[in-house]
Amino acid sequence: MDHRDVARNGLDEILSVLKSTVDGLTPVELYWQPSPSSNHIAWTVWHMSRAEDHWYNRYIGQGDPVWTASDFCTKLRLPAERSGAGDSAELVSEFPKLEMADILDYADAVRAQSLKNLDAVTAEQLSETREGARGEPPTIAWVLGHVLVEQSQHLGQVAYLRGIMRGLGN
Repeated sequence: MDHRDVARNGLDEILSVLKSTVDGLTPVELYWQPSPSSNHIAWTVWHMSRAEDHWYNRYIGQGDPVWTASDFCTKLRLPAERSGAGDSAELVSEFPKLEMADILDYADAVRAQSLKNLDAVTAEQLSETREGARGEPPTIAWVLGHVLVEQSQHLGQVAYLRGIMRGLGN
Protein backbone atom coordinates (compact mmCIF):
# COMPACT_ATOMS: atom_id res chain seq x y z
CA MET A 1 0.00 0.00 0.00
CA ASP A 2 1.24 3.51 -0.79
CA HIS A 3 0.02 7.11 -1.05
CA ARG A 4 -2.06 6.32 -4.13
CA ASP A 5 -4.00 3.59 -2.34
CA VAL A 6 -4.69 5.83 0.66
CA ALA A 7 -5.89 8.73 -1.52
CA ARG A 8 -7.95 6.40 -3.75
CA ASN A 9 -9.65 4.78 -0.74
CA GLY A 10 -10.58 8.19 0.66
CA LEU A 11 -11.83 9.52 -2.67
CA ASP A 12 -13.87 6.37 -3.33
CA GLU A 13 -15.51 6.48 0.09
CA ILE A 14 -16.37 10.16 -0.21
CA LEU A 15 -18.02 9.76 -3.63
CA SER A 16 -19.90 6.65 -2.57
CA VAL A 17 -21.27 8.29 0.58
CA LEU A 18 -22.06 11.48 -1.34
CA LYS A 19 -24.13 9.57 -3.88
CA SER A 20 -26.09 7.78 -1.17
CA THR A 21 -26.59 11.08 0.70
CA VAL A 22 -28.18 12.82 -2.30
CA ASP A 23 -30.10 9.76 -3.44
CA GLY A 24 -33.83 10.34 -3.42
CA LEU A 25 -33.70 14.06 -2.67
CA THR A 26 -36.26 16.13 -4.54
CA PRO A 27 -35.33 19.16 -6.64
CA VAL A 28 -36.74 21.39 -3.89
CA GLU A 29 -34.49 19.69 -1.33
CA LEU A 30 -31.42 19.92 -3.58
CA TYR A 31 -31.85 23.69 -3.87
CA TRP A 32 -33.08 24.46 -0.35
CA GLN A 33 -31.01 27.01 1.54
CA PRO A 34 -31.39 27.33 5.32
CA SER A 35 -30.68 31.05 4.89
CA PRO A 36 -30.18 33.32 1.86
CA SER A 37 -26.43 33.34 2.47
CA SER A 38 -26.09 29.53 2.73
CA ASN A 39 -25.03 27.04 0.08
CA HIS A 40 -27.50 24.45 -1.16
CA ILE A 41 -26.79 20.81 -1.87
CA ALA A 42 -26.69 21.05 -5.68
CA TRP A 43 -24.15 23.88 -5.57
CA THR A 44 -22.04 22.07 -2.97
CA VAL A 45 -21.87 18.82 -4.96
CA TRP A 46 -20.89 20.75 -8.09
CA HIS A 47 -18.25 22.74 -6.18
CA MET A 48 -16.77 19.54 -4.73
CA SER A 49 -16.20 18.25 -8.25
CA ARG A 50 -14.79 21.55 -9.46
CA ALA A 51 -12.28 21.61 -6.57
CA GLU A 52 -11.15 18.04 -7.24
CA ASP A 53 -10.94 18.80 -10.98
CA HIS A 54 -8.70 21.78 -10.29
CA TRP A 55 -6.35 20.06 -7.89
CA TYR A 56 -6.03 16.64 -9.52
CA ASN A 57 -6.45 17.38 -13.19
CA ARG A 58 -5.20 20.91 -13.64
CA TYR A 59 -2.61 21.14 -10.85
CA ILE A 60 -1.26 17.61 -10.42
CA GLY A 61 -1.95 16.41 -13.97
CA GLN A 62 -1.02 19.75 -15.57
CA GLY A 63 -3.79 19.27 -18.12
CA ASP A 64 -7.09 20.88 -18.91
CA PRO A 65 -9.75 20.33 -16.28
CA VAL A 66 -12.54 17.94 -17.22
CA TRP A 67 -14.87 20.95 -16.75
CA THR A 68 -13.65 22.50 -20.00
CA ALA A 69 -11.99 19.54 -21.77
CA SER A 70 -15.28 17.62 -21.82
CA ASP A 71 -17.41 20.77 -22.07
CA PHE A 72 -19.26 20.22 -18.80
CA CYS A 73 -19.38 24.00 -18.39
CA THR A 74 -21.75 24.15 -21.36
CA LYS A 75 -23.67 21.03 -20.30
CA LEU A 76 -24.22 22.49 -16.81
CA ARG A 77 -24.81 26.04 -18.08
CA LEU A 78 -22.07 27.75 -16.07
CA PRO A 79 -19.09 29.89 -17.07
CA ALA A 80 -15.89 27.98 -17.82
CA GLU A 81 -13.91 30.02 -15.28
CA ARG A 82 -16.34 29.51 -12.42
CA SER A 83 -15.45 27.00 -9.69
CA GLY A 84 -17.59 28.10 -6.77
CA ALA A 85 -14.61 29.39 -4.81
CA GLY A 86 -15.53 32.88 -3.70
CA ASP A 87 -19.09 32.69 -5.02
CA SER A 88 -21.40 35.28 -3.52
CA ALA A 89 -24.75 34.39 -1.98
CA GLU A 90 -26.34 35.81 -5.13
CA LEU A 91 -24.35 33.46 -7.40
CA VAL A 92 -25.24 30.47 -5.22
CA SER A 93 -28.94 31.34 -5.32
CA GLU A 94 -28.78 31.83 -9.12
CA PHE A 95 -27.14 28.43 -9.68
CA PRO A 96 -29.00 26.80 -12.61
CA LYS A 97 -31.67 24.22 -11.82
CA LEU A 98 -29.90 21.03 -12.85
CA GLU A 99 -30.65 17.36 -12.47
CA MET A 100 -28.46 15.80 -9.79
CA ALA A 101 -27.69 13.00 -12.26
CA ASP A 102 -26.02 15.57 -14.55
CA ILE A 103 -23.92 16.98 -11.71
CA LEU A 104 -22.92 13.45 -10.70
CA ASP A 105 -21.99 12.66 -14.32
CA TYR A 106 -19.49 15.48 -14.04
CA ALA A 107 -18.29 14.12 -10.68
CA ASP A 108 -17.77 10.67 -12.21
CA ALA A 109 -15.87 12.09 -15.18
CA VAL A 110 -13.66 14.14 -12.85
CA ARG A 111 -13.01 11.10 -10.69
CA ALA A 112 -11.99 8.92 -13.65
CA GLN A 113 -9.41 11.48 -14.77
CA SER A 114 -8.30 12.21 -11.20
CA LEU A 115 -7.50 8.53 -10.63
CA LYS A 116 -5.42 8.43 -13.81
CA ASN A 117 -3.44 11.42 -12.57
CA LEU A 118 -3.16 9.94 -9.09
CA ASP A 119 -1.82 6.67 -10.49
CA ALA A 120 0.97 8.60 -12.22
CA VAL A 121 2.21 10.24 -8.99
CA THR A 122 5.32 8.52 -7.67
CA ALA A 123 6.57 8.72 -4.10
CA GLU A 124 9.46 10.84 -5.36
CA GLN A 125 7.04 13.43 -6.76
CA LEU A 126 5.15 14.01 -3.50
CA SER A 127 7.44 16.88 -2.51
CA GLU A 128 7.19 18.56 -5.93
CA THR A 129 5.12 21.63 -6.70
CA ARG A 130 3.41 22.60 -9.93
CA GLU A 131 2.36 25.76 -11.69
CA GLY A 132 -1.26 26.81 -11.37
CA ALA A 133 -1.89 27.64 -7.72
CA ARG A 134 -2.65 31.02 -6.24
CA GLY A 135 0.20 32.13 -4.03
CA GLU A 136 2.89 29.72 -2.90
CA PRO A 137 2.50 26.47 -4.87
CA PRO A 138 1.75 23.56 -2.53
CA THR A 139 3.39 20.16 -2.74
CA ILE A 140 1.59 17.26 -4.34
CA ALA A 141 1.49 15.56 -0.93
CA TRP A 142 -0.32 18.59 0.51
CA VAL A 143 -2.83 18.54 -2.36
CA LEU A 144 -3.62 14.84 -1.80
CA GLY A 145 -4.43 15.54 1.85
CA HIS A 146 -6.18 18.85 1.20
CA VAL A 147 -8.62 17.39 -1.32
CA LEU A 148 -9.68 14.70 1.17
CA VAL A 149 -10.18 17.31 3.89
CA GLU A 150 -12.13 19.70 1.64
CA GLN A 151 -14.29 16.93 0.21
CA SER A 152 -15.02 15.59 3.70
CA GLN A 153 -16.04 19.03 4.93
CA HIS A 154 -18.43 19.51 2.02
CA LEU A 155 -19.81 15.98 2.33
CA GLY A 156 -20.60 16.78 5.95
CA GLN A 157 -22.40 19.93 4.86
CA VAL A 158 -24.50 17.96 2.37
CA ALA A 159 -25.37 15.33 4.98
CA TYR A 160 -26.22 18.03 7.51
CA LEU A 161 -28.57 19.80 5.09
CA ARG A 162 -30.25 16.50 4.30
CA GLY A 163 -30.63 15.84 8.02
CA ILE A 164 -32.15 19.27 8.66
CA MET A 165 -34.75 18.62 5.99
CA ARG A 166 -35.48 14.93 6.58
CA GLY A 167 -34.39 14.18 10.14
CA LEU A 168 -32.12 11.42 11.38
CA GLY A 169 -31.81 8.32 9.23
CA ASN A 170 -33.98 9.63 6.41
